[in-house]
Amino acid sequence: MKINNLDSVSLSHFDGLYNFRDFGGYATTDGKRVRKGILFRSDELSKLSKRDMARFDQLGLQLICDLRTETEQRSNKSRMLNKGTPIANLTLQDQSQAFTRLEFMNHLIFHGGRLDFEITMKDMYRHMGTNAQSTLKELFGLLAKEGNLPVLIHCTGGKDRTGFLAAIIQLLLNVPYENVMKDYLYSNVRIGPRMKKAERMIRLMSLYRVPSERIKPMLEVRRDYLEDVLQDILGRHESIEHYLKQECDIPESHIVRFKAFALENA
Repeated sequence: MKINNLDSVSLSHFDGLYNFRDFGGYATTDGKRVRKGILFRSDELSKLSKRDMARFDQLGLQLICDLRTETEQRSNKSRMLNKGTPIANLTLQDQSQAFTRLEFMNHLIFHGGRLDFEITMKDMYRHMGTNAQSTLKELFGLLAKEGNLPVLIHCTGGKDRTGFLAAIIQLLLNVPYENVMKDYLYSNVRIGPRMKKAERMIRLMSLYRVPSERIKPMLEVRRDYLEDVLQDILGRHESIEHYLKQECDIPESHIVRFKAFALENA
């Protein structure tokens, strides 16, 4: 594992990213601290500038986990594909909800008046909570392997699929629940301006049949999206660690190794 000195790397602004951040650094409930400089999250990597690529070189990434569908990957190809950093494709989304841009536009035009995006978002989170076991097993197998940190986990907007996995990782490491929620909700600060543009585009695509208030559930993160799925998991298991071991069949050795890599004494 490479521990980075990030003092010289500006993480506050990228030309081609809007939701990039380190999700380590938090104190834990058992007196430790999550290392900084080894756990990163972001939106998709198709618009990285040359300056962004130089910043990525300084991060020393050893692994990128791309949570997007094959359709998303084809539509917006990662600029890291030819950089030599291993990329693991770990799709989280229900494939029945995966649309091309044209399919989404047609759906808006013909069904926009009946769409309920809040239900759509909650269904997506529910799917992650009940059908992500194999993805989580593969992810922690990678995170427990020597030499795979620092890691970047990303999807398209870096808010929902990435937010869910970041929360699972933080809770496993005993980051306080409210701090996990604050980190998740911080995506709204990072994505706000871009989502305003997306809102205008979606309204145009729907021929203005879908009002702004009905679009917003899709363009922001909400506490109840994440909280509902986490409380469902914790209703079935005594802890996130127990969920990962029992329901996701992740070997305890993988969890122990990842914790050794990711935690330090406070």
